Amino acid sequence: MALAAEQGKPVLLLFQEVPGCSTCVRFGQDVLTHPLMVELIADRFVPVAIFNNHPGSDAEVLRRYDEPSWNNPVVRFLGPDGAELLPKLADRYDALGLHEKIVAVLERLGEDVPGYFRLLGRDLLVEYGLSKRATYATPCFWSGETSLAQHPAVITTDAGWVDGEEVVQVQFDPREISRAGLDAFATAEGFDVVESGRFESDREPQFYLRKNAVRHLPLTPAQRSRINRAAPYREPLANMLSPQQSAWLADPHLPRASEDEVYREDIRRSWPSLVAQLGSIGKGA
Repeated sequence: MALAAEQGKPVLLLFQEVPGCSTCVRFGQDVLTHPLMVELIADRFVPVAIFNNHPGSDAEVLRRYDEPSWNNPVVRFLGPDGAELLPKLADRYDALGLHEKIVAVLERLGEDVPGYFRLLGRDLLVEYGLSKRATYATPCFWSGETSLAQHPAVITTDAGWVDGEEVVQVQFDPREISRAGLDAFATAEGFDVVESGRFESDREPQFYLRKNAVRHLPLTPAQRSRINRAAPYREPLANMLSPQQSAWLADPHLPRASEDEVYREDIRRSWPSLVAQLGSIGKGA
């Protein structure tokens, strides 16, 4: 609490069984290991873990907040005075649930929600099967990607082929637009709806991103698609990247430490590799 007051940050208070049941283990391994989730929490909160199955000071905090021992994960969000900012996160153990709660806390405090973190929320919609997919034939799938990505409901774009024809496959948020609405947008852009056929990714997805140094960075699919759209128009990329990603991008050693295709890899695997090569913010390589 003293550190929260000193830094002007809220407290993210995790009650967790360690070592724990399968639910507790999955919460640690799946939810609390995504690099962008970890970075946002470390940057904007004072994170505290309380073991709900340990004696001593952990047990004292457990009693103070009337939390049961040997329980599934519970997350509380507190001001520096200890007052709860929002109802606790309980009985939900997925990354999307934690993401939504963190966004609500930041908005409650009147703080900005970084663009990279909002993009993570869109990635999570895809990961949890809450997005919808559509495929469109385009005269050129490189320009097709940037055109379709202009629609705010589109989360990801991927260039590829269906039956020898250039297409772009997209994932979109059905809460923002219906499939019929997106089809109408694509048709107005001069593209044809593809109803069937096996999609095969092109060997050079995100053509415009590949011409930029960001290709050396670990990126999420939503970041890739947004940056690929922004790059040819020379739009600023800073808000699409986390502080750590921006620091790596400014590091002259990045090209030697990372391959050209790293942006296509799963960020959960490529991130630790780059940390090992270049280190983290505030830490030596």
